[in-house]
Amino acid sequence: MLDSNTLYLLLAMAGFVCIAIVMVHHHNCSDLIRRKKNEVNSVATQLKYKTEALERECIDIQIQIDAIDDEINALKPQM
Repeated sequence: MLDSNTLYLLLAMAGFVCIAIVMVHHHNCSDLIRRKKNEVNSVATQLKYKTEALERECIDIQIQIDAIDDEINALKPQM
């Protein structure tokens, strides 16, 4: 049978192993969260640039539509 000192030593070692496992798991999860957060920020930035480009394109198209409307109104016979 094991004496009490050996039992306490084994319990202490098991406690240290559990703490080490928790620390490694926390580190891995933190690293994964950091990578995913960077991916989300990258995609958000790309979408922001695409949105700005589409807004500029919409403004250009609206200007062209206004110009065409002005031409049509100029060609209509005045009543």
